[in-house]
Amino acid sequence: MLTRRSLLSSSLVGAAGLGLLGVPGRALAAPSGSRLKFLFVMNYGGWDPTRVFATEFANPNVDMERDAEEASIGDLRFVDHANRPSVRTFFERYGRKSVIFNGLLVPSVAHENCLRIALTGSTAQDRSDWGAILAGSRSSDFPIPQVVVGGPSFPGEFGAFVTRTGTSGQIEGLLSGDIAAWSDTPVGRPAARADDVMDAYLARRFAAAADYSRPGREAVLRQGLEVALDRSRYLKDLLNLVNWNTSSFSGQMRLATDLLGLQVSRVATLAFSYNSWDTHVANDTNQSANFEALFSNLNDLMAMLQEQPGETTATLAEETVLVVLSEMGRTPLLNGGEGKDHWPYTSALVMGPGLAGGRVIGGYDSYYYGRTVDPASGDVTDGGTSLSSEVLGATLLTLAGVDPAEYTPGVSAVTAAIG
Repeated sequence: MLTRRSLLSSSLVGAAGLGLLGVPGRALAAPSGSRLKFLFVMNYGGWDPTRVFATEFANPNVDMERDAEEASIGDLRFVDHANRPSVRTFFERYGRKSVIFNGLLVPSVAHENCLRIALTGSTAQDRSDWGAILAGSRSSDFPIPQVVVGGPSFPGEFGAFVTRTGTSGQIEGLLSGDIAAWSDTPVGRPAARADDVMDAYLARRFAAAADYSRPGREAVLRQGLEVALDRSRYLKDLLNLVNWNTSSFSGQMRLATDLLGLQVSRVATLAFSYNSWDTHVANDTNQSANFEALFSNLNDLMAMLQEQPGETTATLAEETVLVVLSEMGRTPLLNGGEGKDHWPYTSALVMGPGLAGGRVIGGYDSYYYGRTVDPASGDVTDGGTSLSSEVLGATLLTLAGVDPAEYTPGVSAVTAAIG
């Protein structure tokens, strides 16, 4: 098993890498918000919350599965079904650390718009997604502050801190140098001896520039180059110690947990797909299969997080917040093809440290619109705050110790979700 401890004790990682990462002594205390890591799992296509998160059995305007039933773990209620045992397993293990947000408004029914709104709270092209903001808030502490292993990314002003691994081994090729041969005009790599000579020459030139650099912009640029070189050396050392294969969701999970555990990244984004979530026909069959596969993988993901030592805690699971969401929900009633169409109200699952878990916040009214809540108590109340993607984002930022006012002005975080 690859761990931060085993990597840092390897002869491949020198003092530059250790200094860059700022690895502290591991105190076994709950991490503060600013030390939390985040793992986003996006489910493309629009899931049906009534198959796991929304227990609308008493609502005559919602088509529930006939053979499903409500289950609870403490105050957390969910939809239980014999065909989805992994859902029950997950909530039995982690329900007391989980918060389900029901009735989140994503004011669109177009996939592309909903993806952007779900992750940024807006359709504005320059808005940064929650993961990029969280990564940017601690950008100096990680070589790759946010790694996008799969799924959408809207980095906005934080683009310098977000890296995609690529779907065909692009980042691995970049680190090895093999990517030079993949271009339209392939370029061969220099021999090892020539490579060493060029590195030595650049090192001498960099040292000379450091001796004579002037204050101001020139000094800032030189310091930026020095940080970039340190990061590139560290990442190259990871080349053969990390499995970069992301052809399966299991591979995505392994790479993400390795990079979080090695303090390479603070934030990782994954994309889960099994059958299509966009179930305009055969909703029950496909949604059920998707949720069973998703939660089976989430159970495996938690096992991976528990295998890795944390930055300041015994395991990575104790300092990583899992955010699982889809870009929209589905209509309350089945259509003529036993499917469900697009709906602007949805649900999200957030699980991990720092949360006042074991509860559901929000809900749906008789028309299957989202209910308003009291942000301080989390209770459903008339005239309260409407749950939305922006509210969820503000809550995640607050959990991480980031002031949401700069990014979601006028939007209240649901502080009741934060322990």
